Order: sequence, then structure tokens, then C-alpha cells
Amino acid sequence: MRRFVSFIRNSLKWKSIIIFLLLVTIPSSLIGSIVINQSNTIVKQQVMDTTQRNLNNMESKLTDVIDEVEEISRYIIYSNEFRDFMTHSAVTSSDYTVLNRLRSNLNGFFVFHQSEKDYFHSVEIKGQNEQVLSAGELVEADETTWRDRAAELKGNILWSEPYSLYNIRKSEEETVISLYRTINHLYDITEPIGLVTFRLDQEALFQHVSEGFVNQQHQAFFIHENSGNVIGSMNDAPFEYEELIDNIKNDGESFQFTSHDENYYAASRYIDSIDLYIISVVSEAYILSEMGGIRTSFGYMMAIAILMGLLTFAGFTFFVVRPILELTRETKRVERGDFQARVPVRSRDEVGQLGFRFNAMVGRMQRLIETKYKLEIQNKHSELKALQSQINPHFLYNTLDMIRWTARIEKAPETSKSIEDLANLFRITLSQGKIFIPLSSELKYVQSYMELQQKRLGGSFQYYLFKEAGIEDGIVMKLILEPLIENSFKHGFLAAQSNKTITIRAYRQQDKLILEVFDNGVGMDVEQVSRLLKGEGSAGEANSFALRNVHDRIANAFGQGYGMKIGEPDQGAKISLVLPWMENEQVRKQLWKGEDSDDDMQDRNS
Repeated sequence: MRRFVSFIRNSLKWKSIIIFLLLVTIPSSLIGSIVINQSNTIVKQQVMDTTQRNLNNMESKLTDVIDEVEEISRYIIYSNEFRDFMTHSAVTSSDYTVLNRLRSNLNGFFVFHQSEKDYFHSVEIKGQNEQVLSAGELVEADETTWRDRAAELKGNILWSEPYSLYNIRKSEEETVISLYRTINHLYDITEPIGLVTFRLDQEALFQHVSEGFVNQQHQAFFIHENSGNVIGSMNDAPFEYEELIDNIKNDGESFQFTSHDENYYAASRYIDSIDLYIISVVSEAYILSEMGGIRTSFGYMMAIAILMGLLTFAGFTFFVVRPILELTRETKRVERGDFQARVPVRSRDEVGQLGFRFNAMVGRMQRLIETKYKLEIQNKHSELKALQSQINPHFLYNTLDMIRWTARIEKAPETSKSIEDLANLFRITLSQGKIFIPLSSELKYVQSYMELQQKRLGGSFQYYLFKEAGIEDGIVMKLILEPLIENSFKHGFLAAQSNKTITIRAYRQQDKLILEVFDNGVGMDVEQVSRLLKGEGSAGEANSFALRNVHDRIANAFGQGYGMKIGEPDQGAKISLVLPWMENEQVRKQLWKGEDSDDDMQDRNS
């Protein structure tokens, strides 16, 4: 454990990971859990509130129906037409005429109610004169028990349990709930004059009561306590009577139960007048699905939050931790004596400034060390040159000059000119050991070289030299044009070619000096030579080692972007040399030695 703690203390990466876990992942997870639990409670409460609200509405509608039917029964008690129909004697033809008229009027009254109310199944009124009025559906049923019980109540209302009867018109069994009431004499309330029966279609009554309050998620049921009858909106999978009634009696108006391996939440209302329970049920799966939406949404939010945290962590790692680790690694390389170590600088912030300063420090250390070695080598080289200087090159120049003047005295000007050109070649080649010379000297050198070639080849060779005005004092590397011209003679021209031509152009292009050499020879394999210049071919390819040497000298001295470029003219070959424009020796020294101030560069980057 101590080793693990020590490892973490010594690792910036692991510190970052632990900070990320403590400040992002763990707090986000805890907050998410709390929010999800609170959301679950809220959603569950909202669903149960909706269930209770639906139940209250259904209870109100059912009570309205009961009150309305009972109100009709009370209306019958005080209606003269109803009383006349139940008490008028049925002996003579005129009696039957009166009864038929009353039956017609009363039948219209019930037809009106039936047309307005789908659940109004049928009605039957039987008077003491044995006259019967039937409206609605024609039925066959044994209702003796209910009629006897209604007679015992002596005018009080009796609501029956759900029972079955046969619908003659539809030829099918139907379940109804009926109101029975004895109609007593108006002035002698102990003397019955008739019995009224109102039948309500249980299925239509349920549809009327539950309309607008049930759907696939919220189910509703009627349960009669004594009959064990259950009717509901989910007829394909009804609940068992026992499981519902037991939960109602044990748990009251709100309870939870399991049916067909699924959990449900339910609320109930008891309608005392008809001994009926209304139950509203919602499945736990639906509640979980509602909460699932919240969990999914919050899950996405959590994922986004963690993703943003990861991006922040990745950004911190990439822009802070990674550069520091790279700096540590490169510092170890410097400790081992490798001064090629460099840190990639990707930004200009404090971390980038640290990398920049490190690179500047290592570069300066490397230059100081190299300068020391170079001074030692130069001292040795100076000693060697001192020895070599005993063979005075002026002896060669004076000898050639003597031969040139002898040729002039002997009236041989062409020979004299050739000797002068050869002397120029030797003089510029040595040039007191200098590596850089003025452009004018380099052009004079190649001009002398081409004059000698012209003497050798006669009229078959011509050359042209073009120079932009004002650039002759620019500083260039010595002996960089002659190998290009020599390459044209060796590989560009055929021996039998009679019109050999070389053109040289020198001009300035912004901060660069461009030297171009054209010939009208057989040309060259541009792709092959370009590959050689990149170091991808062998030195023997196309006999272009001299070209590679010139390119490497320039590139090594001035860096990428400078050197040789191969063109593709319509005829012959084109080679361009790209050098930095150096207007004097001071600029050349500053550029070549890399003496640009690191502090100045830092100031420009800030």
C-alpha cells in the first residue's frame, strides 16, 4: 500500500486520474443516483395521483347515474299518469282505451331516457290492476327473489346484485343491475299499488362511467362484493375476484398486489347504495417505463457530463501532462549526453514557453560544445595550412602569368586568353581557403570554365549568362555552379550534337537567390535524380553524385527549403539552386552560424 501511495505521489498522470475521479466521476454518480431516486418517487406519486383522480371522476359519474335512476323512481310515485296506469280498472273497452293512451305516453317517457343513455337497458312497471308497462329491451328473467325483497321494503329502493337475463331481441345473455321499488298509495303509504323495475346494462354502465379515464396503462373494474362479479376494461386478462376483494378488505382504498407474475398499484371506492366497488389499477411496469424515460434522459446527461469530464481530462493530459512528461524524457536524454534532445512546442502558453526555453538552452549548450570542438579543429587546420603555405600558390599564378605574357609577345592571343581563364579557375578555387565568395566571383569562375570548354569544342558550343543588376556582391557558396555545367557536358550533350548551348540565370526572389542552369541536351530522368537528392537512391544513379554533393552542401548549411530543384523544360534539362539572399559577409555569418537571438525569437512569439 505504501509503495502504491508513493507511486501515485511520484506520478503526475496518476494524480490527474485520481483528481478526475474525485471531482468528476464519483460526485456525478452520487448526484445522479439521488436525482434518479427522487425522480422515481415523484413519478410514482404522479401516477398514483392520476389514478386517484380518475377514480374520483368515475365514482362521481356512477353516483350521478344512481341518483338519476332513483330520481325517476321518485317521479313515478308522484306522477298522476303513472298512478292512473297502475290503479285504473281494466274492465270495459273505454278502460282499455284510457290505459293504452297512458301506456303510449309513459312509453314515450322511457324511450326518451333510453335514447339518451346507452346503459338504460329496460324498464318494467306492474300495477295492482295487473297492467304491465315494458320499455326498452324484451327480456326473460326470473326476478321473483328481487321483487319479493322489494315488497318487504315497502317502498324503499332496492338495488340488485349483477345478474343475468336473456335478451329476446338479441338472443343472448346479458348482465344487468336493477333498481326495484314498490309504489305505494299516495294517501295510504302502507298499501302498494305497483312495482317498478329499472334495469341497467352493466357493460354499458361501465363504459359510460370509465369513458375518458381508462387506457392501456390505467385500468378500471367493477366488483360486486356478494356476487363475485368482475367487469373491467382489460377483458383479455381479467384479475381474479378473490385477489382483488381480499386486498380491498385487508389494505383499504390503496393497495399493491401481484397478478399473473406482475405487480400492480390499485385504488378503490365503495358505492354503498349498490354494494359495488370501483377499482382503478396501474401496472408497476408502466410506472417503471415512465421512470425509465427519466433514467434514460438522466443517463444521457450523466454520459455527457462524464464525456465532458473525460475531454477535459484528455485536454489537461494533452496540453499540460504530456508536455511535462516529454520534457522529463528529453531532460534524461540531455543527462546522458544526447544534445539532439528537443521538446515539441505546440502552444505559446506557459507550458509551451517552458519547452521553448528548454530547446533554446539545449541548442545553446550544443553550440557552445561544438564551438569548442570546432575551434580545436580549426587550430589544427591552421597548423596544417601553415605547413602547406610553404608551397606558395603565388608561384603557380606567377608562372601562368609569365606564360600568358609570353603568348602575347609571340602574338598568340587565344592561347593567352585560355591561360588567363585557367588562372582564374585556380585563383577562385583556392580563394585563400574561403568557403563563401561574392556571386560575381562564382559567375566569373563558371564563365572562365565555359570559355575553356568553348575553345575545346569550337563552334559547336555556345553559352549565355544573365544576371540581375545589383546582386553581384551577394554572398554565395563557392563552386556550386561548375558541377552543374560539368554535368551537362558529361551527361547532357551527345558527342555528335552540333549546337550545344548552356544558359545561366541569376536573380533575386524576395529573400532568396535563384541560380538556374539550362542546357539543350538529352535531358535527365527527373524522378530518379529527385529521389537521389532526397537520399533515396544510390550515388551511382544517373552518375549524379556531383549534383547530390552540391545539394547537400547547401541544405546542410542553410536547412530545409534550400538546395537543388530539378525542373522539366520542354527540351534538355533545368537545374535550379535556391540559396538565402546574403547581401554581405555579416549577414552571411549571422545566418549560417544561427546567431539569431533566442530572446528576440521569444519576444516575437509572446
